[in-house]
Amino acid sequence: MLGNELRVDRGRDLVEEIMEVGRRKSRQFGLYMYICWWRSVHSNGAPFPALYRYYCEVAGHRVSPATVRKQLEMLEAKGLVKERDGKYYPLVADLSVALIAFDFARARAGIRGGYRRFIQSVRVSAGDEAKEVEIPKNLKYYATKVVEKAVELVEKGRRLEALDLIAHTLLPARETGVLWLWWKDQFIYYEPKCKPPMHSVRAPMVSELLKKLGFEEGIMVEHIRGHDYVKEVIHRLFSKGHLSWPWGRSIFYGLKKLGLADEGTPYIIEILYEEGWLKLILRDLYGNTLKVFEREWSGELPPPLSEKRHYKSVAIGKQHVYAMNESSYFSRW
Repeated sequence: MLGNELRVDRGRDLVEEIMEVGRRKSRQFGLYMYICWWRSVHSNGAPFPALYRYYCEVAGHRVSPATVRKQLEMLEAKGLVKERDGKYYPLVADLSVALIAFDFARARAGIRGGYRRFIQSVRVSAGDEAKEVEIPKNLKYYATKVVEKAVELVEKGRRLEALDLIAHTLLPARETGVLWLWWKDQFIYYEPKCKPPMHSVRAPMVSELLKKLGFEEGIMVEHIRGHDYVKEVIHRLFSKGHLSWPWGRSIFYGLKKLGLADEGTPYIIEILYEEGWLKLILRDLYGNTLKVFEREWSGELPPPLSEKRHYKSVAIGKQHVYAMNESSYFSRW
């Protein structure tokens, strides 16, 4: 597939191969190959709408158009494409030459190496100073296993499974919980066993990890479609029998105890489903709208919309109403 020239005599099969390159190697390189393919098939530049559809397909979810434009700007900066009249043309037809502009090993090592260093020690704010926080050996071991497994899943194209794994380990969602929103360094999730069921946490390290793994802020509920597979992953990673899920979730509480995560900001959350779209309205406690998030959705609706198509609740900025409930999770580490 990475030969000297991008040949097009196999039509749709080749497009699928290009998508696989985008998923496994580099979205940016896959985008460049798609531009080359479009030029050879249509004898014209690739229009932005086509490139946007391709990129969303590779990402596995709807991304911001600004994300795709940023990737195209980077390709232009590398001298690989040129934009003219809203269409993008390849400037280097020989892919063996174009490959020099991409460092795939560095991209993968950047994720793995960066988070190995993160697991070993993390700099956190301590008043006006910063200090090194050494993570306990046992917590470090399990957190490392989780991060490396998440990276492995993303590299295999199993992005929803990676997100579901993170939601139930580096974030505190129970086995039945649903991560609804990622915004800045805030995460809002639904817990059917709790009253109130909506909670928010602040986890800058998870936000950074998700960005490195190629995720984008917004409605995150699609992770539930990877949940059946993650059930097996959790049990393999922790090998604690019926306690594997509490052990996985306790990673978040261990990191929180070290100051690497914190209680979240309280919000008012309104969620509704209309004509194939999920809509989440984020408000402060005075009712002022902070941001509106939307994403396409088909199939069975995620909780709490599985019971009704309009839901409104306070998202409290803590994991437990009773503080003593957290001690059992902290004590694992």
